[in-house]
Amino acid sequence: MIDFRYHIVSLIAVFLALALGVVVGTTGLNGALLDDLRGQVKGLTEDRRQLQQDVRALQQQAKSDDAVTASLAPKVVAGMLRDSRVTIVATSQADSGVKDGVRKMLEQAGAKITGRIQLTDDLTDPRRAEDVKSMVTGGGQPAGFQLPESDEAGVLAGALLSYVLLDAPDGPPADAAAVNQVLSEFATLSMLRVEGGQVTAADQVVVIATSQIRGQNADQRLATTARLVSALDKGGRGVVVAGTRDSAGKAGLVGMIRTDAGLGDAVSTVDDADQASGRIAMVYALVQQAANRSGQYGTADGAQAPFPPTSSS
Repeated sequence: MIDFRYHIVSLIAVFLALALGVVVGTTGLNGALLDDLRGQVKGLTEDRRQLQQDVRALQQQAKSDDAVTASLAPKVVAGMLRDSRVTIVATSQADSGVKDGVRKMLEQAGAKITGRIQLTDDLTDPRRAEDVKSMVTGGGQPAGFQLPESDEAGVLAGALLSYVLLDAPDGPPADAAAVNQVLSEFATLSMLRVEGGQVTAADQVVVIATSQIRGQNADQRLATTARLVSALDKGGRGVVVAGTRDSAGKAGLVGMIRTDAGLGDAVSTVDDADQASGRIAMVYALVQQAANRSGQYGTADGAQAPFPPTSSS
């Protein structure tokens, strides 16, 4: 008669055999899987290396193309803005390299740059809105200035700045003393600074914004900046916003203008002002603005065409 101990030993032997079989089978399977995975990793590594080489080649080609375009730019834009006076207004989201490139291209086109103004975050900070309102409505406005029917800080600041920075097509020329007074008041509030000497009135404005607005109260600061741009556009012969692909994003000034029907119909934008071709497009867009036309140019979302129509098209 088979006792209980025999059954236990038999079951243990069966389980040990099964375990040994699983181990042996898994070892063989793991070897095949590991070999396959190693092959895939090697292939992906080679693909990654090739893609990196392709990216570097494309970057070098783009850099070379931009250098060629920059060398041809003086001839392409020569005289196009000969009779134009342009003020450059840089937002706090403006790259210094783009600022220099924009200034140089305007000069090559024959424009007289009447001033360069750098805005700060304080101007669009909602926590400073009451300071803006107090300054604009405080009774020390230039003679002839009419307050807009709005209590929005961006509208008020834009109206006052446009009054002194731009000669309205059907109005008297701006007074030099008023220009200095208003800019000094904004500067005292740490909301802007003047770069490159005295500022005089212009016909048009180029606003530079090369990145998205991020951080605290970003939506409110973007909306305030857009209202300021709209006021500048109404005060003279048009505004072109020179930006980059980044600023054409949802939280960028170029992007906001392109998604706002009213602003998009009035203000022109360029989303590749970090390239020579984009700065040339900016010059053509200013000419278009002077003829009461607008457009959205570049290669990012919302662009209507890579380049404004030329006089021959």
